[in-house]
Amino acid sequence: MNAVQRFIRSRVLLLTASILIAAMCLSVLVQGQSQAALNRTVDQNSRGLYDILVQVKASDNAGLMQPDIANGQGGIGFDQLDSIRKLSGTSVAAPISLVSRVTQNLESPRLDATDYLGYNAGLAGTSGDPTATDPSKWPAAESVLSDAPKKYRLTASAVSSDGVSDQTLFKTTAEGSLGKAKLIQEQVAGGKNVRIAGPAGETGIKFPAPAGGSEHTLFNLSVSLPMAPQVTESVVAVDPVSERALLGSAGDFLAPLEKAPAADARNAGAVGRHFESLFTSGIGMEQLKEGPDFLGVKLKYWAPLMSQYQQAKRSGQLTADSQAIPLIVRSGTSLDLKYSVKIEEIDGSGNVTKDVGTVSRSLDKDYLPFVSKSPFALAWPGSKDLTQLLGDTGSFSQGLYNPATWSTDFAAAPKYADGSTAANGAVGKSATPGEWVTVNRLPEKAANGAPVDQTQRNPVDERSYRDNLDTGKKLATPLAMVYGTFDPAKVREAAGDVNRLPLGGYDPTPFTLAKDAAGKDVAHTALKPSLSATGLASQSAGAITDFYGLAAARGFDQNASVIDAIRVRAKVPGSWKQAQPEVEQLANEIRDMGLQATVVAGSAREDASIFVPGYSKDDAGKESALGTVQQSWVRQDAADAVSASLTGTNLTLLFLTLCGAALLTGASTVSYVRKRRSEAGTLRAMGWSQRRIRSWVLAEFGVGAAFLAVAGTVLSLVSWNPATAIVSASVLALYVGAAFFAAQQLRHREEVDQEPQHDERLIPVDSALTFANRQLSTNKFNTGALAVAVGVFGAAAGGLAALLIDIPRAAGASALSGLAAASIVLPSIILALAGVAVGLVLTMVTGRFELQAKRQYLGTLQAMGWNPDMLGQVRFFENAMVGTIALPLGVLGALGIGLLLAPYAALWAGLAGLVAVLCWIPIATKVVK
Repeated sequence: MNAVQRFIRSRVLLLTASILIAAMCLSVLVQGQSQAALNRTVDQNSRGLYDILVQVKASDNAGLMQPDIANGQGGIGFDQLDSIRKLSGTSVAAPISLVSRVTQNLESPRLDATDYLGYNAGLAGTSGDPTATDPSKWPAAESVLSDAPKKYRLTASAVSSDGVSDQTLFKTTAEGSLGKAKLIQEQVAGGKNVRIAGPAGETGIKFPAPAGGSEHTLFNLSVSLPMAPQVTESVVAVDPVSERALLGSAGDFLAPLEKAPAADARNAGAVGRHFESLFTSGIGMEQLKEGPDFLGVKLKYWAPLMSQYQQAKRSGQLTADSQAIPLIVRSGTSLDLKYSVKIEEIDGSGNVTKDVGTVSRSLDKDYLPFVSKSPFALAWPGSKDLTQLLGDTGSFSQGLYNPATWSTDFAAAPKYADGSTAANGAVGKSATPGEWVTVNRLPEKAANGAPVDQTQRNPVDERSYRDNLDTGKKLATPLAMVYGTFDPAKVREAAGDVNRLPLGGYDPTPFTLAKDAAGKDVAHTALKPSLSATGLASQSAGAITDFYGLAAARGFDQNASVIDAIRVRAKVPGSWKQAQPEVEQLANEIRDMGLQATVVAGSAREDASIFVPGYSKDDAGKESALGTVQQSWVRQDAADAVSASLTGTNLTLLFLTLCGAALLTGASTVSYVRKRRSEAGTLRAMGWSQRRIRSWVLAEFGVGAAFLAVAGTVLSLVSWNPATAIVSASVLALYVGAAFFAAQQLRHREEVDQEPQHDERLIPVDSALTFANRQLSTNKFNTGALAVAVGVFGAAAGGLAALLIDIPRAAGASALSGLAAASIVLPSIILALAGVAVGLVLTMVTGRFELQAKRQYLGTLQAMGWNPDMLGQVRFFENAMVGTIALPLGVLGALGIGLLLAPYAALWAGLAGLVAVLCWIPIATKVVK
């Protein structure tokens, strides 16, 4: 009988080799699928809108890039931009810069109470407006006020919030009497005159200056409220053509800005006179609705432009040097500013007789910088808006009256100090606090020139985390021309998620409070921007202009080096890995120009944990920290790091699964070969040498090794992965090593493992426990072999569990890490469970070598009157004792493997090894009968 026949006849060798080969095929298949999923996930999420970020100087943040790339540092000239665009590898080079900070005085808030007097031809003036309601269809007069004036107390207040706590900016009270208006017809020279007047005895309500008083109109009684705080916005400059190329269809909102006039055609006076001429020569109602055409752009927001132009001309702010600056303004605001008015009816002594109600309004998604007029127009409870009776003409007057104040300084990016590094590579930061900035001040003078009492409002201090940078020179008042709007949320969405890269200024990157000042976890709360726009949290830029607009705002009259950053996309398709060589070459060419070129292809967003000290102070001036906030930064080379780390985890799982199976196969082999010592004795008696006997046995193992070698070769060729070849070779080496060790156990004499018949040290059999103990102590070799197999099984199970637990840490802290880890979790669990299952089966095979002998003595015990429960106890105690012997090897082995492969999960590895051995005991008792 040749070796192949003997190998097949020896069912144990055939079974163990088959199990090992099946485990190899399954494991390599699962690992291959896992690796494919990992590569696919990384490739699909590792290339953002651009590949290289060009700056004069980039901060070293341990591989983390903060999102404030438009930080006012400038330093890049337009000649360098042109040189980058001319490089053969450049597809898009889009510059961006901060322009300035702009402070906007919101129009005076007002409280409108419906006091509609009905249609009056002398007051309505709707002739010629086809959208106006026909006079015959105007409703009857109505009012929320009484015929006789009543005395009211109005309490106006403004509250701002940073998302964590509220700050009352002011609370001011005014009292007076209000009543229903009436029409008074007077005889004047040339005819009759109709005017609106309050009822007799009405005093009106007047808040302290600079607020006005109360006034009756055709539709409302309007009470002028205390001035709202100033709102500060930032403006960024882009090249609209290259920015649209960078954003794709998401950048279509910049199309109107491409049609803005050249730098020498932006004189504010000339632009204003052009629009005045349109109204002088006549303009249709439809054209007013769509907006007058200006060089191919329908200026929907022409009303604010005209209002501010005329106001600036009257006040002398507009000069021959004033320039018009085209803007695309942000739609809405994330600034949390709420204005409220509490209305109470009081008696002559000031006692409240009726709570009329409280009305509030906040800046929200309807607010448009440079456009929105009276965002704090509040309505008296029960009031309704009847101004639409006049038609669309009423909406044409909407717009800010006063031009914004443009400064030559702006808030730079926050500065951070490095903190501790977490196990997953996440780097902690600490924000560097700056000066305290006072907000909520009142103007020095009212509209009539009278001085304003500053004591009526307490200034509020906000902590600044951004330095003021002064660039350029003070110029004449610019005139804002609003060409359109943009939604920062849609821009942020277009920038991607996992591979999101900062665009610079107009894509918001929020801060989220995660821990309080004591380090305790809190419900995640988004921080809101500050009124001064110098706080840690900031919102999207209020407006986007072009670089001619930047020159006008800062006072540059030549090509200055004002570009903060250039986002460069390489002219190469494919994934980050495919594009990597060309991107690196392009980056090196840019570096040769003396600029800092940071390769961001293959990067991913990562939440940076930032401790915020000195955030607030109490009345005594004691400062308090806010706590720890999180903000999405950019982890450079995240794709490489994630791919390398999780590929290593994948291969380690494969190696541990198969090598553990190979070791268990070896333990089974050694135990099985020892059973063949009787054959070795017979062959020795026939004259065979010890060497020939061992060669005879090794030939059988050689057949199994050949099958393993063929399987490993095929798997290596199919997967085309060197790692598969290495793991297959390791399995083959362990199998061959076990075979040689097993062959050494053959003896030319037969040793009978049996208990002596007359020994005073014999243990009396008085229970299942003592019988099991005697059987195991008598068959020490097989007991030891099985215990080693179970210990190896426990160690392997612990190591596999540690690797699974360590996957999130090994992947890293970036968003790509979580996505990539999720893509391999299921295959990794399947691979680990397959390894545990194979190990469990092989320990069962090892335990069956003494099965015939066990059945014999269990039959004897049954004949002696032992019931099935007692026989089951014998099997349980035998396995429990083997498990007890295997327990140290399983736990210590699992700890060792955990410390070697996944130190952060080593304790979990030891626990998993313990559980695996303990679970083996009842399983073996039930299965091996």
